Amino acid sequence: MVWNIQFQFAGLIMALVVLAMTLSQKRLNFAAEKAFTKLLIGVIMCVIFDISSVFAINYRGYIGDTACFIVCKVYLCSIVAVAFLSARFAVAEIRHVFKKFWVDVTIVPLVIEGIILCIFPVKIHLEENELYTYGIPVYFTYFFCALYIAATFIMVLILRERINIKRRFAIYFWMVSWTVVATIQFLNNQILLVGYAMCLACMYMYCKLENPEYHIDFATNVFNRKGFRMIMSENIKKHEDKAVVSFAIGDINMVNEIFGSHAVENIICAISEFADGIPNSTLFRIEDNLFCISIDNPSETEKALEQIIKRFELPWTVGGASIEIPVYLSYAESILSFKDVDELEEVIHFFAQESKKLSPGDVLCVNEDELKARQKNLEMQHALEWAFHNDSVEVFYQPIYNIAEGRFSAIEALARIRDENGNVILPNDFIGFSEKNGMILKLGEIMFRKVCEFIQRNRIEEYGIDYVEVNLSVVQCMQDDIARTLKNIMGEYQIPPHKINFEITETAAVNSRRLMERAMNELITYGSAFSLDDYGSGYSNLAYVVKLPLKMIKIDKLLTDAYFTSEKVKTATEYTIEMIHKLGMKVVVEGVETEEEYLAFKKLGVEFIQGYYFSKPLPKDRVLNYIQEWL
Repeated sequence: MVWNIQFQFAGLIMALVVLAMTLSQKRLNFAAEKAFTKLLIGVIMCVIFDISSVFAINYRGYIGDTACFIVCKVYLCSIVAVAFLSARFAVAEIRHVFKKFWVDVTIVPLVIEGIILCIFPVKIHLEENELYTYGIPVYFTYFFCALYIAATFIMVLILRERINIKRRFAIYFWMVSWTVVATIQFLNNQILLVGYAMCLACMYMYCKLENPEYHIDFATNVFNRKGFRMIMSENIKKHEDKAVVSFAIGDINMVNEIFGSHAVENIICAISEFADGIPNSTLFRIEDNLFCISIDNPSETEKALEQIIKRFELPWTVGGASIEIPVYLSYAESILSFKDVDELEEVIHFFAQESKKLSPGDVLCVNEDELKARQKNLEMQHALEWAFHNDSVEVFYQPIYNIAEGRFSAIEALARIRDENGNVILPNDFIGFSEKNGMILKLGEIMFRKVCEFIQRNRIEEYGIDYVEVNLSVVQCMQDDIARTLKNIMGEYQIPPHKINFEITETAAVNSRRLMERAMNELITYGSAFSLDDYGSGYSNLAYVVKLPLKMIKIDKLLTDAYFTSEKVKTATEYTIEMIHKLGMKVVVEGVETEEEYLAFKKLGVEFIQGYYFSKPLPKDRVLNYIQEWL
């Protein structure tokens, strides 16, 4: 008898250990994971049949030829089955790109192998130190295995951009090692290494790719961000709809400061244990304090949200004390609204931050309207970044008419940006956005530099222009070094400070009162002046305004329009203009569009008029020519 099955037993033990570790862990059961489990079971069965065939051949005299040949044929068929399963595993995560017909075709060689095994006999060679099978079925087994390996290699090579690089190289390792060992065994039948090589490759892929622990957050024993990306990516590609609830836990820093990091870990684990128990869902820990719940049936999302809200209304036990922990909730109604998992994850993070602006326990629904608003913000961010990088921030200038002198004596600088298609984007579309995300600081600096460059290159005083009005945003006014920055830029371009009149809004003055007053005094001492912009557009506190060192007050267009439609507004505006004059300040009326409006405010004794009645904002290369026509 010949018992050269040491490698088979070693490989079998190795594969069984891998199977035990695989099945003992929490699993997401995504396609690649399921394909690996099937492949692993197939390899185990193949090795068992390999060992069984050796026993059957050695005990052929006891069990009979029929039983011996059946066992040998089943073993040969199992080898091709493993090759088939390995091909399915190789393309498991991109299987959706193939038409169903081509997926079904992959089983054809296995079917043909089964037919050949039924038709042709297997021959057995058994001598003192040699034991192997041969004949037509054996040759076809090698052929079909080679066919599967070659097809798999070619598919992975062609579709390599779609397959994770680690998976790609693990598959290459499997294919190459199996090919080498099969070639050795084909050339030397005494060396039975195919089964061992299969098991070794499974162990390698388990360690490299398929260990379920890679998708587990060890602190909470729930799935982690990597697991979330894997399963969501697969769901989106396969058009399997899910809802995703995300919740951010608040006050964790406070818990850490009072009770310590151990208490934080305990409360995170307690919250995880609760959320992990929500029926028909899967919990993921995306970041330290951010969790996502994948809801299998989107119609059950409200139930899940209700459970979370009710639980967080109750206190949590921390360090022997009971405290309330706030939770900030948002949810996406359908993951199919997203093109890929990157976009889904980006939206989750964005709305997790947005949800913190709501009261704890309130829910932010990520619906089509919210997604459109976010997309608009992304497009605006891209437009601003593109404009910064490609010098596409432009300054338009609107002339300001001096009634007493009958000429234009000032111009206001107004920002415009052009997108990559050459379209002009107006301030109402990008100023508010840039203030919220901090881009206004860079925009403000670019704007002011362009204004100083304009003044430096053009002798504006020859056109009767005494100064240029430059707007300062709320965010700029909150910067501690705003005065120094502006002075440095004026000095860099050698601009006389009296040629700049800065405009601030009342919101900026109130929100950063101490910093603003200090900056105003420093810049006024330097030689510049200040105006209050948009007066009348909101709540106007004259009691505070009079304390500011202002040269002018600009009446907002809203008040200008209302002056002609409301008697109360008309009376209030007339008293306001009179009071401003008595306080020693001048008045600029914005938004004047008709002769009637011009004459009405001229009658009230205002000093300056700004609006479409005289001119809309003009590009830098046209504004001075336009003003010259009035001289």
